[in-house]
Amino acid sequence: MAGDVYTVAGGKGGVGKTTTAVNTAIALQDAGRRTVVVDADLGMTNLSELLGIDHEPRLHDVLAGEAEIGDAIAEGPEGVSVLAGRGTLESFAEADPSNLQPVLRALKRSFEAVIVDTGAGLSHETLVPAGMSDGIVLVTTPDEVSLTDARKVGELAERVEGRIVGAVLTKVRDDVDVSEVGEELGHEILGVVPQDDVATADEPLVITSPDSYAAQAYRRLGTKLADRIDDPTIERPVES
Repeated sequence: MAGDVYTVAGGKGGVGKTTTAVNTAIALQDAGRRTVVVDADLGMTNLSELLGIDHEPRLHDVLAGEAEIGDAIAEGPEGVSVLAGRGTLESFAEADPSNLQPVLRALKRSFEAVIVDTGAGLSHETLVPAGMSDGIVLVTTPDEVSLTDARKVGELAERVEGRIVGAVLTKVRDDVDVSEVGEELGHEILGVVPQDDVATADEPLVITSPDSYAAQAYRRLGTKLADRIDDPTIERPVES
């Protein structure tokens, strides 16, 4: 049976999309689901830097037709698989975002969970995974600008038949009313990640700071997605 694709998206940069993608992927791997995390932020890739992975070839080479998918996958923390990109202008120019769809289809056949990290807003390389995902996880902070941008991303994603499964609220202070934020956003809050500068200083925090509230939030999110993967009643997108 094919695995599930979950796209991590958000309207603003700096809200924690990559942190959410990485820590959720590791949580899923630890929960016994074969998981790969993909850096589809083709213009501002940073997954390899965050995880300290120096592996060649990379996703950009696959999208340019110069490498096979299997050769570009590296092993990351806790055994999670990583398909990282390369942050050079030359690689960005040569990579063909339209090839993301066959890449993700191939990964679905080999993994139970495919977590796709995307750039800010909705570019072509975000729309491709969003349109074929089993679920889109919005990431936003509680501030008004971030929430407004996240709502716009959600609306645009739904226009390409993307399915919003909920949102992760990051950098949450004690005075934030999470229920009120959820109502304003219009989507279920899947996880609440408190502001924790110490825990997030050394990623991935589910490994480096496993007892932190932030790590526990990502573990719970991983459990929720694992439950979705195991649920046969959830309708999956039909591949064209």
